[in-house]
Amino acid sequence: MKNPIHDLPHYLKLFQDYLGWRVYLVFVLALAAAMAEGLGILMLLPLLHSLDGSLEAQDGSVTTVPTRVGGHLQQFLETLGLENSSIAILMIITLAFILKGTLLFGSSAYSAYLNGQLLRELKGRLFGHYSRMSYGYYTRRNTGHFINVINVQINQMLHVFMSLVQVGVQLVNTLIYITLAFIVAWRFGVMALVIGIILVQLFRFLNSYVRDLSRNTAAEHGHLSKLLIQS
Repeated sequence: MKNPIHDLPHYLKLFQDYLGWRVYLVFVLALAAAMAEGLGILMLLPLLHSLDGSLEAQDGSVTTVPTRVGGHLQQFLETLGLENSSIAILMIITLAFILKGTLLFGSSAYSAYLNGQLLRELKGRLFGHYSRMSYGYYTRRNTGHFINVINVQINQMLHVFMSLVQVGVQLVNTLIYITLAFIVAWRFGVMALVIGIILVQLFRFLNSYVRDLSRNTAAEHGHLSKLLIQS
């Protein structure tokens, strides 16, 4: 049974033939958005610490930020002179999430633009192939097949491209979140990674089943188009 993750490079190469290297810009924007969100999430550690204040233990000592990452962020804020400014930390978090939203909007807008470019490329190349097709080849083939390809399967390929973009974006987000989980609390990161691997293995069966249904649907669409033409 094929692994859907292993199929991603194949589909990326397929769409790269039509769109060029521009197809990867969507994932670069998604990566930048996920990193901006990760920065905003990590900044919650010094924010909570600054809101709680310096907590004193029973022996009179002062507690520090509970994680190593929180300690590094606290030192960074101390370098900027913002370690006691909750307003400044909130502004940093707000800017991080605004940047994340802007980058995600840019990623979605650019993927929609690429979707339109892909439609133009597919239709143009298909019309070119149809114009060079011999009449003998046309008469030997199922007429519904040609109508199905240009009217139905091209739209299905556009849906595949948008789904591929969504899978790639979510995969990037997942990698960033798991990395953050390992940085903040490695035990939680290991647990998330194990659960993710189990879910991927379960979805392999669903992916194989849906792929067979998709191929059968494409064949039935061609047969239906032939019957509609004959009627």
